[in-house]
Amino acid sequence: MRAMSRGAAVGALVVGIIVSCWATEAAAADFRGFVTDGPAGLLVFQPCQGAALSARAFKLTDRSPDTALAAGAQAVRQVMDDRSRPLYVEFAGESAADMVTVRRFQRAIGHIVSCAGAPKDIAAGTRLHASAANAGWRFVASATGAQLQLMPGTVVRFPAAPFSARQKAGRTQTFDAWSAQDGGTIRVEITEELCVEEQTETASGARIELRYATSSAEGCAARF
Repeated sequence: MRAMSRGAAVGALVVGIIVSCWATEAAAADFRGFVTDGPAGLLVFQPCQGAALSARAFKLTDRSPDTALAAGAQAVRQVMDDRSRPLYVEFAGESAADMVTVRRFQRAIGHIVSCAGAPKDIAAGTRLHASAANAGWRFVASATGAQLQLMPGTVVRFPAAPFSARQKAGRTQTFDAWSAQDGGTIRVEITEELCVEEQTETASGARIELRYATSSAEGCAARF
């Protein structure tokens, strides 16, 4: 068999690393369910299966930036009436055997007590989802388009393309778009850091700063 040259070997290694990264990213999935505190700082996760709670429990390993899920859970428990009961969480990660690994914390909500009562405000395939408690606005982006929803009943539509690709470097992502249908430009800056809204007993994985026309707003992002 002909020996592989050094250059070919390096090239094969690079390809292998790229394929491995793609496989890891593709394996990531969205999870929702309830987390409880176990012994010696262990976190235990029970996923929701539709409207029912799975009988199976998993060891939860938090590999999100700054262990954001653990920090978010702690922040929400501080404002819950009953801090001892399981806490509803959403995150992206992967599972293997009896372990689930968190890669990106999305949100934790203190007042949710069952899978049947889990929020349904974020559709599958949502790329960005951000809002602010009692502020009367919401921003949503998916593969088909983006919308800035203002109260009462005003919707500003934007194309999907400016929000489709996640930038690789840094925790702050900046997106700019123009609404050809409704007019006006928007800039969305999302920073992956804990965002807590005590009045709704909610912690999210990112903060958002939004500027549209001459107005600006700040809030939390549960998808980013």
